[in-house]
Amino acid sequence: MVWMKFPRMIATAIVIGLVGSATLAMQTVPELILFRERLVLSVLQLDSDAKLHPFDYATQDGLTLRSWYRAPAPGRPVIVYFPGRIGDLVKKPSHLFDLAEDGYGLLLAGYRGYGGNPGRPSETHLYRDAAGLIAKLAVEDMAPDGTILYGYSMGTGIASYAAAQSRPRALILEAPFTTFADAVRQQAGRAPVWLVRTQFDTRSRISEIDVPILLLAGGQDGITPASFAEKLAALNEKFASLYIFKEAGHDDMFAYGAWEKVTGFLDQFSLPELFPDLVGGTAEAAPLETPAP
Repeated sequence: MVWMKFPRMIATAIVIGLVGSATLAMQTVPELILFRERLVLSVLQLDSDAKLHPFDYATQDGLTLRSWYRAPAPGRPVIVYFPGRIGDLVKKPSHLFDLAEDGYGLLLAGYRGYGGNPGRPSETHLYRDAAGLIAKLAVEDMAPDGTILYGYSMGTGIASYAAAQSRPRALILEAPFTTFADAVRQQAGRAPVWLVRTQFDTRSRISEIDVPILLLAGGQDGITPASFAEKLAALNEKFASLYIFKEAGHDDMFAYGAWEKVTGFLDQFSLPELFPDLVGGTAEAAPLETPAP
């Protein structure tokens, strides 16, 4: 009878709805994990002998995002730092401040949705915001001796994208992953690729980067294992240098010798007359392309 079919139809609709909702939730779980622990409190003051100043820039979609900047000494590049998923500017990585005290310029990139900044983070928006940040440095001539892009963990995906689209003097990737999907599999086993919408695909673009690259990895890192950095180095043997600190984890490489490797790498950029083709790379960089939303 027709009336007996209605309960079945309703039950079927409920099941379809539940399955659809579960599928949608599963599709966004990796991104929720990626961004869920981000720092949302405002960084009101950064204490260091190397004083930084607010650096505000307008995004394409009308937000004003705050980063932190220190001007370089003559002949020194500006290190543009892209932090990890927690937005660790508040942790004030001491090695960056030590470099600033040595005369390097420093720009701590503030992400949307982090550190009191408005908006919600996403891969596309983070790329576009990085483009805006670097473009402002160039337009206002705030990095006259070029930039060195430095990414940590999640920030390596942003830094590698910016390096592939512009021409910095060098790129430093600390605790990098090949792709975000690979990092998800590292934590969740054989996670289906179709569940992961965010890419941060350094693997596909590292071969396009034709400036010196320093890769730093921890031998005990269970989040972005050293094998990720090894694969990236193999894809750009001409420009990439890889250092694996056997006893280090994800966030303690500077306790195991990373400082010496970073400063040794940076020394080659402290005498701009030796690298006339790279000096001013930021000012001459082409506009960064950004993916469609």
